[in-house]
Amino acid sequence: MQRTSDEHKQILDSVIRELHDDPVDLLSIGDGAGESLYLDRSRLSYLRTLEDLLRVAGKLGMERGQIRILEIGAFLGVVSCTLARLGFAVTALDLPEFMVNQRLKDRYYRHGVKTLAANLRDYALPAQSGEFDIVIMCETLEHLNFNPLPVLAEVNRVVAGGGYLYLSLPNQASLVNRAKLLTGRSIHNPIGDFTAQLSRDSNMIVGIHWREYTAAELKELVELGGFSMVSHFFFTTHRAGIPARCMYLLFPRLRGNQTIVARKTAQTQPVFRFCEASR
Repeated sequence: MQRTSDEHKQILDSVIRELHDDPVDLLSIGDGAGESLYLDRSRLSYLRTLEDLLRVAGKLGMERGQIRILEIGAFLGVVSCTLARLGFAVTALDLPEFMVNQRLKDRYYRHGVKTLAANLRDYALPAQSGEFDIVIMCETLEHLNFNPLPVLAEVNRVVAGGGYLYLSLPNQASLVNRAKLLTGRSIHNPIGDFTAQLSRDSNMIVGIHWREYTAAELKELVELGGFSMVSHFFFTTHRAGIPARCMYLLFPRLRGNQTIVARKTAQTQPVFRFCEASR
């Protein structure tokens, strides 16, 4: 077990070093330095995600090469490429605006990762029903500025029976957010981010958190999607001060982020009424 732990840490660091040495620059705006900073800040989150997923994969009782994983919102491909090098059959999906980047496509190809391009707003994943054993959505759901129920219905469709959904995202009811509201500050993105999102010189096209969720809301959403909760835990992405750490020990649900592992227990048969307004 220790060997496996060391293995995924070493591979993760190797994948990150490659991105430092040869940036993707997703939107071709010369933002390699910004991507490197993001990678450094995200390493511990990537590591936690990988350790979680290795445990989830162990529940399937299959050889790694037989376990088919889809990562929705793969971004720079750190998690996808690491999992592929660990022996899993991995497919990475993200926006067409990202997936047309030849540097990103070349990187996925070198690591043996298949790629798909789709905008979740279209409510159609370009994959066969039951094609994947695990679907990952890390720091993705909060960026959707449209109804997430049809998205989860599509996720349910592409997950094999008994397969897993791994969701990780911010906790709307966090201690930090509560403190902001108590002092009259907003818990949402600053107004300036609206300008950045529409600028051709910014990589903010998906950087805004349009809708975060409380623990109860996330559980309800997942169950509406035909999944049954397996585990739900809370974490922080930074080292908090002593008062906050004391609060987190007493009240873990005040931590800034949350992760749900859920298993597909039902095949959803949604009947959604779409119109221009609801899209």
